[in-house]
Amino acid sequence: MRVLEDARRFPTGNEGHETLLRPCNRTMIDDRQGTPMTAAARPHRPLLAYAAASVALATLGACSGGDPGPADTTAPPASSSASSSSIPPTTTTSAAPSPTPSVDPMIAKIPAAARPQTQAGAEAFSRFYMEQVNRSFVQGDPAPLNGLASGSCSVCGELSSSAKELRDKGRHHQGLSIEVTSASANRYDKEVRSVLVSIEQHRVPIVDMDGVTVDHTSADKGAFLATLKFDGRWQIARLQVAK
Repeated sequence: MRVLEDARRFPTGNEGHETLLRPCNRTMIDDRQGTPMTAAARPHRPLLAYAAASVALATLGACSGGDPGPADTTAPPASSSASSSSIPPTTTTSAAPSPTPSVDPMIAKIPAAARPQTQAGAEAFSRFYMEQVNRSFVQGDPAPLNGLASGSCSVCGELSSSAKELRDKGRHHQGLSIEVTSASANRYDKEVRSVLVSIEQHRVPIVDMDGVTVDHTSADKGAFLATLKFDGRWQIARLQVAK
């Protein structure tokens, strides 16, 4: 597997929203075997550097107790005034409600399957990240990507910037532009946790605030190699295009 370094230009709102891969001659190390690999300089098919598949929003169900039945409104039999005056009134004290535990808003938005520090958790998080990338482009808003990648991931920063540029121009993708077809661990040990995410890019319109089509994404297939780190929760530390 050849992994291209980050010499690429990401799409803006007024371009064809394609990623122009510009590989250069360089030798890289295969994470799995430690053997050198050479990425020869040659043209590649355009590959859009963001992913697709919207994240389904979970709905909360409400629970209700059984019908307690009608209240007993029958008055007790009257007693003598002397007896009534000798009985002190009774009071009912309600128990204080239990405090609601605070939940880290970042963890709260990550699916349960993508939270554990396991190989399956890393795979699920990598898939989730790519789905959030697509969501940010469908909404024309970089907010879905907030906190999901470390500051060291330059490609992740470019993706967020591209979503911000769409927002600034009042544009968004009309439909799912990229489908995540698989996410499997490339290497998972104490030193490196990396996941290969395969995607299929679909042609969808890019529209403005009035719903007028100003451009389209391009159909293609490709893959990304996501290197992750875990510090209480997963984050993408590096994202590379794999060919």
